[in-house]
Amino acid sequence: MKLILRFTAVIFASALLYFIINSPKTESSYSISKAERETILLSEFVKKGDTLEKIFRRHGLDRSDALKIYNASLDVYDLSKIHAGEVYSILIKNDDRSILQMDYSLNETSFVRISREGDDFKARLINLPVTTKTGYIHVKINRNLIESMPEDHEEYRKIALKLADIMAWDIDFSNDLREGDSIDMLVEERWVGNAFIGYGEILAVEIINNGRIYEAYRYEYNGSADYYDPKGRSLKKSLLRSPLKYKYISSGFSKRRLHPLLRTYRPHLGVDYAAPAGTPVSAAGDGRIIFAGYKRQIGRLVIIRHNNGYTTYYGHLSRIKRGIRRGKRVKQGEIIGFVGSSGLATGPHLDYRVKYKGRFVNPLTIKLPRSKKIPRELMPDFIAKINKYKDTFAMYRSDVYADKHTTTRQNEG
Repeated sequence: MKLILRFTAVIFASALLYFIINSPKTESSYSISKAERETILLSEFVKKGDTLEKIFRRHGLDRSDALKIYNASLDVYDLSKIHAGEVYSILIKNDDRSILQMDYSLNETSFVRISREGDDFKARLINLPVTTKTGYIHVKINRNLIESMPEDHEEYRKIALKLADIMAWDIDFSNDLREGDSIDMLVEERWVGNAFIGYGEILAVEIINNGRIYEAYRYEYNGSADYYDPKGRSLKKSLLRSPLKYKYISSGFSKRRLHPLLRTYRPHLGVDYAAPAGTPVSAAGDGRIIFAGYKRQIGRLVIIRHNNGYTTYYGHLSRIKRGIRRGKRVKQGEIIGFVGSSGLATGPHLDYRVKYKGRFVNPLTIKLPRSKKIPRELMPDFIAKINKYKDTFAMYRSDVYADKHTTTRQNEG
């Protein structure tokens, strides 16, 4: 949270300077040097419980101006809804403390400006120009993806979750990552002036996982963007590698496993994912519900029939999501239930099974068909883009540039 507030403060200050410097020079505008001599700029975070009237009283300002500013701003933003942690700035005359201008930030890229015009005020919404650059992130896996990101802040967590979604058909980031694995990403960086405000899309990914290389490249055609491997095949497949995001494997696929409660050897034709009770369970692929109810030892169970001969099973659920019933069609990633320990179970977990053409198969090792491929006529353009990404990777990986880039990023906050 502190980092987000710092970002907001930097953006707001940049916005203020940008528009003072770039405003047309009229009788009512002032240069930086003149502002330093004749005006005072008050900039603070909104405190918990603040109102516009409280802010004006705290700074010893004319509270009748608070009402004028409030009324002037209504067409743009209701200043009775100010939030703690947001940034405001008030420009006042040095001699009589009369208000010349007030700015209130709405987000990283826009703010409300209320400027004096004679005895009244006029409000307008200002949207700051955002530029996009290509940035580079290198991750060396230590424990898990989130903890291995270069820094512990929200923007890196967002990128980690995006990456997990992009690679969800090939890599189970909760179980497949190994210490020493590496991840290189090219990402969009969003900037306002010299202030970094966050990451956009992931453009390219190269992952070394347990000695195997995975690649993904963002490519857009027919108005839709998706991720593809170097051969132009979509990363999306008919089934997700795992229907849970936060879990670990407590028991694997086996033809002969000692049942923890019955103490007898019997086949375990799925994978047990241990996870906290209530963890959402998603449909592994598009399909139709053919069973949703209670079934003896496996407890609350959902069964989905997919195309291409696949059927998936989700057992021991604590509850089935409302509306999930036999005959309903579901989309890949749609929540169908929640982890539990119904039936014969020692603790909360998901018993996930996959049947292919009437036979149960190991969900962790099956090879799944891909959903689509880039049209042949677009492949030359796709290959050209891949080559540009590879050149960019090579540039960022060079020791000299990598050291310089790291130092620059730290200084920019």
